[in-house]
Amino acid sequence: MKRALEACMPTTVHRWCIWHIMKKIPSKLNRYKGHADIEQEMSQVVWNSHSKDSFDRNWNDFLLNFGLADNKWLSDLYEDRHIWVPIYLDHHFWAGMRSTQRSESMHSFFNKYITRNSSLIQFVKQYDNCLGSREQAERELDAADFHTLIPCATKSCIEAQFQDAYTHAKFREVQAQFRGKANCITRLKNSALGYGKKYTWNRSC
Repeated sequence: MKRALEACMPTTVHRWCIWHIMKKIPSKLNRYKGHADIEQEMSQVVWNSHSKDSFDRNWNDFLLNFGLADNKWLSDLYEDRHIWVPIYLDHHFWAGMRSTQRSESMHSFFNKYITRNSSLIQFVKQYDNCLGSREQAERELDAADFHTLIPCATKSCIEAQFQDAYTHAKFREVQAQFRGKANCITRLKNSALGYGKKYTWNRSC
């Protein structure tokens, strides 16, 4: 795909899906001691480096700190850093998208109605059906949001604001976080690479 895009669409910026890359970390690095810390530190380097130079420096420190200098997968990723690391791509306009999750979600939605063997006529008909089904589901959810109210789980005024502004589905996600926060203790922990502070939350029970 990379060669085809370069040949046919030379002005197009080709970007790798960072979600797929980060998802591969456990399977690629789980044979190393302390692989959970490796995953956490790699994520810190990728997301919290504020310049290209700082990323290069932090990446090198990360490899040395965990003994990963000879890992081919990480070496290949570094060679292609200009097409997946956020700091190397922030000068391009991406409309808030940095992964293929959104398009894959839509593929999953349409796969319920059509297959690769569907004819053009079937595609048009099923396309209308699936959009109609989605619109009907949204109308039903809007009606439920308008006529019912989910009680707040805490006395927090912030939660009450979410209750007023969010749909039921999204508010349930917020409530789950509020409940989880009630049982958490925040601790300050310095990064192993020393380039920033990070806070960890631990459940008290």
